[in-house]
Amino acid sequence: MSNKLNLSAVERYSKAFAAKVCDDFFAQYSSITGKQILSLSTLQQVNMLTIKALFDKWQAETQRLRSPYFDFGAPEVQQALKIFMNTVSQHISIKREHFEPLLIDSVGETLVLILEPQTFYKELMRDLPSFKFSQENIRPLIKYILINKDILPKLAEKLNGQEFVFANQAMTWLEETPLALEKPDQYLAQLAEIVPIPDDLIPSKEAPKVIDPNASFFDIVAPVAQPRQEVAPQPRYEPQPIVERVVETPAPIIERIVEPTPVVIVERHIDPAPVSVQQPSHYEQRVEAIAPRVSESVLEKVAIKEVEDIRLNEKLASEQKSVNDQAQSSKSVLDYHQNSRIEGITGAISLNQRFLFTNNLFGGNIQAFSHALEELELCKDFGEAKELILKKYVPRYMWDITGAEAEEFIDIVKRRFN
Repeated sequence: MSNKLNLSAVERYSKAFAAKVCDDFFAQYSSITGKQILSLSTLQQVNMLTIKALFDKWQAETQRLRSPYFDFGAPEVQQALKIFMNTVSQHISIKREHFEPLLIDSVGETLVLILEPQTFYKELMRDLPSFKFSQENIRPLIKYILINKDILPKLAEKLNGQEFVFANQAMTWLEETPLALEKPDQYLAQLAEIVPIPDDLIPSKEAPKVIDPNASFFDIVAPVAQPRQEVAPQPRYEPQPIVERVVETPAPIIERIVEPTPVVIVERHIDPAPVSVQQPSHYEQRVEAIAPRVSESVLEKVAIKEVEDIRLNEKLASEQKSVNDQAQSSKSVLDYHQNSRIEGITGAISLNQRFLFTNNLFGGNIQAFSHALEELELCKDFGEAKELILKKYVPRYMWDITGAEAEEFIDIVKRRFN
């Protein structure tokens, strides 16, 4: 589809739908079984994707049972493990607090499958084991898809005998292959029986042109002539004759550098006894001619000005130091809050960050983002969480690990284990 889904509207509707269904069901039951899940919603695709999510959890639990101290590859262990897991799968029993998040995700995936099938299948390919598109990897998935279900088999035909291709190659095939997609109206109507579909959930379409029934047929068919805009004539370019002008270069200005007049202070000792006034000597007259006396008022003004300059400089330096201290203090407080430990990753992510990470790191897939947070919360320490990010999410969603979004996301995860 050409128009992008409103991801926030998908999330709001998924939560409202899951809450309504869970309210109705868990008012009578304390837990839900596998058979009850298959008949929970009138739209069977929602039920099947919920079972698929449960299957993924089941597979993850199987992997957690493996230990480095025992040989889980031994045939007897493999057979016993298979019997054990199959027996457990026959006794599904889920409380509401664990089931409702699964239902929210399956409703969101169903909406994407109905309205933007290509986006749904791209996310499905990103989740393939080892990022490989093969008959073996897609065979378990086909049974869970009921809407637009012919897409995976058509893409599998392009393998043409190859054992596998990487998922990004399969996504390229998905964009190049013409697909006959089912109309979404009938499926949306089934969802609307539980919770009405809001207008902001459906991708906007261009409104049809309203034709006045009383208008003339010729006015409708013939295009309306646009008034011609008169273009002002441009003045014709006339070449101008070249006129040679003689520019007189002014004579260079020679600046005269005047050396400052040295000030010579003559110290005179006056005896307390009155003495007769004598005429100044020839040397004193010469000094007086070179350096005229400076009045006491001028000296006082110069001294006051120097004191004022010193006080102003001291004041500015003090104020600058105060500002720097405040900035350093604020920076220290900010660093403390940004690096302090958090109890959970989900609670530390704001709404704006949620949209930012979903769109830029997880290809706009809310469910994939939520699953990633759940997996990271289960890690024992930051080393394990970082390894999960680098080995799974970075190659799957082709992150720019040095980008601002990736660094911000990893910092939040780090604070969880700080």
